[in-house]
Amino acid sequence: MKPPATPRPGDANEAALRRLGVSAKELAAAPEITSLLKRADGGLRQCLSAMRFSTDPLIVRFFTKYDALSMHDRAHLTIEAIALAAGVDASHLLGSIMVALQAQAVSLVKIIAMTAHHKITKARVVYGQLPLGEKDRTALDVAMGFLPSPKGPTFIGKAIFGSGQNVVDQQRGDDDDEPMDGGIDLDRLFPPAVRMQQKLATIRQRILPPESRDGKDIN
Repeated sequence: MKPPATPRPGDANEAALRRLGVSAKELAAAPEITSLLKRADGGLRQCLSAMRFSTDPLIVRFFTKYDALSMHDRAHLTIEAIALAAGVDASHLLGSIMVALQAQAVSLVKIIAMTAHHKITKARVVYGQLPLGEKDRTALDVAMGFLPSPKGPTFIGKAIFGSGQNVVDQQRGDDDDEPMDGGIDLDRLFPPAVRMQQKLATIRQRILPPESRDGKDIN
């Protein structure tokens, strides 16, 4: 008795498409995004992982269809095929996926920075105690406020860093009206550069004398 023939990959793909309700013609006309996503660091699995954290309506609609599929069909279907079945434009979905990947990357960078910073500080302390550790000693003293910053004091909200003062006002400043949920605000710990530039520009206008604000030489 002959063993049953092993189905060819093409047959499995076509069968999965039929169950999905997408024709080969529709799939051929759709933008191909699966091959692009597979080139991501971590491949397609990494992209799907980032998408799980997103609340983007397109991604939510995609996962509604994706999660309803069997593991067998998922293995034989492309992202664009599932997007077609979910009524989602593949090119628009690609943009949403890129945003999700960016958000995941930002979070990962912040986590790495926060969890590794104590090691960097410890290394500075160790090397700062050596005869040639002047740079490490200076960096620590500036960070702690024992020495002024070489570029002068930096004003952020109501806190003054690098001014030589040991006391830093812990008040929230301009963000007092922002709600707090009891968790750690990562954007507060690592604020975007654009936001910091805007805050610094406003604060500089407050502390400069009127003559300097007009661009005139007060001397």
